[in-house]
Amino acid sequence: MARSSDLTRTLDQSIGSVIARAAGLVRRSRPMPGDPHRIALIQPTAIGDTLIGSGCIAALHEKFPKARLIVCHGPSNGAAVKMLATPVEPVQIGFANPAKAVAALRALKADMIVDLTPWPYSTALCARLSAPWSAGFNPAGSARGKLFDLAVPHSARRHEIENLDALAKALGTGGETGMAIKRDPAQLPADWPLDRLVLCHVSAGGARAAAKAWPDDHWVRLANGLAAAGYTVGFTGVPNDEPAVQRVMERLDDPAAAVSLCGKVSLAGLAEMLAAVPLLVTVDTGVLHLSAAVQGCSIGLHGPTRAARWGSVSPRATGMDAPHPAGGYISYGFESHPQEMEIMATLTPEAVLERALALLADPKERA
Repeated sequence: MARSSDLTRTLDQSIGSVIARAAGLVRRSRPMPGDPHRIALIQPTAIGDTLIGSGCIAALHEKFPKARLIVCHGPSNGAAVKMLATPVEPVQIGFANPAKAVAALRALKADMIVDLTPWPYSTALCARLSAPWSAGFNPAGSARGKLFDLAVPHSARRHEIENLDALAKALGTGGETGMAIKRDPAQLPADWPLDRLVLCHVSAGGARAAAKAWPDDHWVRLANGLAAAGYTVGFTGVPNDEPAVQRVMERLDDPAAAVSLCGKVSLAGLAEMLAAVPLLVTVDTGVLHLSAAVQGCSIGLHGPTRAARWGSVSPRATGMDAPHPAGGYISYGFESHPQEMEIMATLTPEAVLERALALLADPKERA
């Protein structure tokens, strides 16, 4: 499913619930294949979600080493699929059209399908109709699990990587999955003073991108503070993020103390930079999870989400939650709140700068 609209999600939940409950009345669970030749995995959106799911995919490869793993992705996360450490076959499928998605999935002739998404009924239904056996998540209060042969409880009270651990274990794998991506040191951009470079990412993605954004004024004050301490600020992003970055850079006391990297570094190159620089400061988006995958040092800025649910799992990461009383209303990514645009402003640049300078000043803090 592509990043969907509020109407699409409403239809998915209302119609999907009815279909799932009806299916539960007439079907029985089928036995899990003991020696599958083809396993299809549904991961249709988001770089961050794909990276968080990388360990689960690796665990499946370890469990079924002879099986072909086919990752069914969308247009927004194809680059992340290419970074998976596990040997997989990427296939782009448009899940916005379930009928076409089912046809594309059936053409794969998979022995089993594992849906890595936590909430859409549409992907669950596609999985059910496209293979002899399927597995996926069932959130609390949902009928989604009735569409799977193996339904694994999904909890909004734990980190998403823990949910994926639970799914992997239910499929017969052992141990915690973590994250598993390919590294390529040759992709590290040359001639950068990485020891004095702090990366900042201002733009979030997804349905609530605006609510997850930190105010421009806060970024200006943070960047000015970092520059005053002798650091260069590198603003990361895709080409479409350039206008947001320029709004911040134009207001800096010393624009020469910052540089825009938007569209100038590949995803693989960015991963190497995140592993090498002393610090990343970012809103809750895919770059935070890319940093986690390389165990980078980061400060994640959370407001609508909470660090305990969606933060970096790197041991060198700090999650800072906005103190607004409405904070943390997002659990799955699509929820809304009448005060959502007020939340991130309550996470002050002074608090973030203080934490950033403490990390930068003491290598032990970053270890």
